[in-house]
Amino acid sequence: MAAIRYLILWLTDACNLQCRYCYRPAMAAPQQMSAEVVAQALRLASAAGRPFHVQLSGGEPTLVPDLLAAVVDQMRPFQGQATLGVQTNATCLTPALVKLLKEAQVQVGVSLDGPPAVHDALRGGFARTYAGLQLLEEQGVPFRVTTVVSAGNVASLDLLALLLANFRQARGLGLDLLTVKGAAVSSQVWPAAPADLRQGIRHLLQALTLVNGERQPPLLCREVETLWRAWRQDRLSAFCHAGRGESLAVAPDGAVYPCGQTCGEDLLAAGTVWKPEIFRLQLLGSRRPRYAACHECPLDTFCPGDCPSRLLFNHPQEAELVCDLYQTIWGYWQEQGQTGQKSFPGNQGDGCVAL
Repeated sequence: MAAIRYLILWLTDACNLQCRYCYRPAMAAPQQMSAEVVAQALRLASAAGRPFHVQLSGGEPTLVPDLLAAVVDQMRPFQGQATLGVQTNATCLTPALVKLLKEAQVQVGVSLDGPPAVHDALRGGFARTYAGLQLLEEQGVPFRVTTVVSAGNVASLDLLALLLANFRQARGLGLDLLTVKGAAVSSQVWPAAPADLRQGIRHLLQALTLVNGERQPPLLCREVETLWRAWRQDRLSAFCHAGRGESLAVAPDGAVYPCGQTCGEDLLAAGTVWKPEIFRLQLLGSRRPRYAACHECPLDTFCPGDCPSRLLFNHPQEAELVCDLYQTIWGYWQEQGQTGQKSFPGNQGDGCVAL
């Protein structure tokens, strides 16, 4: 049995926004996780004695601040073995909650999909999210941003980078290519066209180069680091912990799935925290497809691959968008003269893009 290295707790499946691509399953009424479910999930993750990370998610986890604080307390016995993070839309952050996150050294991720008009069209609540970012900034809490990349915001990724440059506590952004499931289907939010994605990523890299020319610490891009690590190691590996069967996502009722994006999918259910079917956590697999052009791609031997659950839900042509993403980064590195060395691009003020 593989050790659980990544534990996702859906503290609640309630949310105060109406994201047009929300992948939460339809529900009769929102549920909240009990302290007993949290405790049992932590026992499962810690059983192997190996380091693990706990990610608080949902729904919107800050809608249940008392439960969030209780998780912080339950994590204390695992200090040194486990780290804790939260993914939030930041609309419900308060000074007291931000203070708790800072004191507990919780890694903060904020969902933000672009400048005001773009974010409001896709997710809503920009003004409240921005106020939450200001609270994090004022209390000196580092945060990263995750943006869902779709046809609706791919042309404004560079503007998002420029917006984040105003926050000294902003450490970077990650790009989640759209998964076509749930609300994305009914609201007709679609993946970006390949040419638009290449252009949007290129403009983002140019914006980060401009921003990081004077900025310390730099504003980083998760996908740049992912590609750099794969290139440096020069080997193929699983995209994520779920691809190795090391991820455990727990729904509010205690049901278990391979990752957060598969919560509520009956075909991928893996029992409960009390009776987990650990072997079913392997169902996603690494799901690294081979395309006709792979053998001609300069990334062939170290391609980071793609999210296994996204590959499960998206059309094969949409799945190939990850190729456009990483090939654009690689092409930009070539232009900057960075592909002839194994040092990390963006370090020491070399003018390239940092993660």
